[in-house]
Amino acid sequence: MAPNRITRGGAARRALSLLLLLALAMALLAGCGGDGGDSSGGSTAEPVRDPAADAETLNIVLARQLAAVGAYDAALPLLRGPVRASAREFRASEQEHADAIVKALRGLGEAAEPEEEEIESSEELKTQADALHFLYEVESVSVAHDLRAISHLTYPWPRALLGAIATNQAQHLVILRRALGADTAESIPEAFEDGTTPDPSEKLSE
Repeated sequence: MAPNRITRGGAARRALSLLLLLALAMALLAGCGGDGGDSSGGSTAEPVRDPAADAETLNIVLARQLAAVGAYDAALPLLRGPVRASAREFRASEQEHADAIVKALRGLGEAAEPEEEEIESSEELKTQADALHFLYEVESVSVAHDLRAISHLTYPWPRALLGAIATNQAQHLVILRRALGADTAESIPEAFEDGTTPDPSEKLSE
C-alpha cells in the first residue's frame, strides 16, 4: 500500500504540465501524418510500441483512479444537498475512468494490476468544508498525474483516453470551485488546466 499525501507543486509543476501538453499535441500531429510516406517517396520510421511499458503506466493511473473513488466514498457522508448530488456524479465518473483503463489494459493484452494507493488526508475530514477542500485537492492532483502519464505512453489511443479523463476531472474542478465560494468568473478554468490552480478559498481568505 503506497500512502500519498496530496500536494501541489506550484509553478514548477505548471511548467512541466505545459511541456507535456505540447508534447502530446506534437505526438497527435505526428500520428495524423497520412500513410507513412513522405514527399520524396520514402517512408517514415514506425514509432516503437511497448505494451508492457504502457501497462505499467496505466496501472499507476488506475491505482490513482481507484484512490479517487475511495476519496469520494470518504467525503460523501459529509456533504449535503446539491453538492452531495454533484459529488455522487463525480464519484461515478471516477469509477468509469477506472473501468475504461482496465479495458485499455485488456486491449494491450496486459493485466490490470494496480498497487493499492491510500490518500492519508481522508482520515482528517470532519466537516463539509473539509470534504470539499479534500476533493478539490484530489481532482487537482489527478489532473496533473494524468497529464504526466500521457507522455510515457507509446500507443496513441491510451493517450487519448487519459486526455479525455483529465478533461473530465478539470470539469469537476469548475463545480468544486463554485462549491468552495468562487464566483462564475473565478470558476472558469485557465487556458491550460494542469491541476495547479489554487483552492479558491485560499484566495478568499487573503
